Amino acid sequence: MKLSIIICTFNRAYAIAPCLDSIAAAVAHAGAQAEIVVVDNASTDSTSLTVKDWAKSCPLPVNLVYEPKKGLASARNCGLRAATGELIMFTDDDCRMSKNYVNDLLAYFNLDTELVIRGGRVELGDSADLPLTIKTDSNRIRWDKKSRAAEYELIGGKTISGCNMAMKREVVQRLGKFDERLGAGTNIPGGEDTDYYLRAYLAGIAIEYVPDMTIFHWHGRKLPADANKLMKNYTVSNGALYAKYLFKAPYLCKELLWDLRKSVHEIIHRQNNFLPDWNFSYRDKFRYCLSGIMKYYYAVMIAK
Repeated sequence: MKLSIIICTFNRAYAIAPCLDSIAAAVAHAGAQAEIVVVDNASTDSTSLTVKDWAKSCPLPVNLVYEPKKGLASARNCGLRAATGELIMFTDDDCRMSKNYVNDLLAYFNLDTELVIRGGRVELGDSADLPLTIKTDSNRIRWDKKSRAAEYELIGGKTISGCNMAMKREVVQRLGKFDERLGAGTNIPGGEDTDYYLRAYLAGIAIEYVPDMTIFHWHGRKLPADANKLMKNYTVSNGALYAKYLFKAPYLCKELLWDLRKSVHEIIHRQNNFLPDWNFSYRDKFRYCLSGIMKYYYAVMIAK
């Protein structure tokens, strides 16, 4: 089974080579048939030149493509158009694969009898970074419509990470492209991966987290202000998803009501009960969700 590994990058000339090194090492360790697809999403630094220089000594096929439309969803779609593999994996330019990653990935997908979007463990690359954008559960977890998982727990951003996301090409053929109104680089700075999981769930495709398939994330966020900014982006994106799914599947949006109730409690008791160390409260969370709702409806209107 040929594997296409897609990395979308923007102005990361300084970081992309270690990411590519780790991918080449993981593919070699598995002895897998694979290609690397790098999508330069309108970088203004030397990212493309760095990738071209790196590719000269790589035994794998490296396809560097350029996507002028800014936004991670647009870049992901560009990568999908360029990829030729039956199995597609996305990672980020500030991530590095564990040596066993490709072995683990192929072991799972070779045994699948139904379609699934699968992701694995995400650990900090630098222990000095804040414990953000990681997932280190030790148990295998599966969310699917047959078990009505979303009616009992929140799925969305609780499932797997966009920097560690794999699926067979049939999933893409079923679901289509990523929503280009969402994602880093747009007015709604995230959520394109979560939207894909929600669409998969509603289409009867499972989402699965496994405790191996490990990626190390060198995200570089070390200050409370960095965490505050990231939480703002996440909650604006969540609001956009509430707007998108409110009438399609309202049970996916129940967290918004929970946050409203918790916001009122904070106002009454003059407390921050969410993330006080990062100066981010439930009131902030609810406020930015509302902003995301308005941003999404605006994006829909201007697209008409």
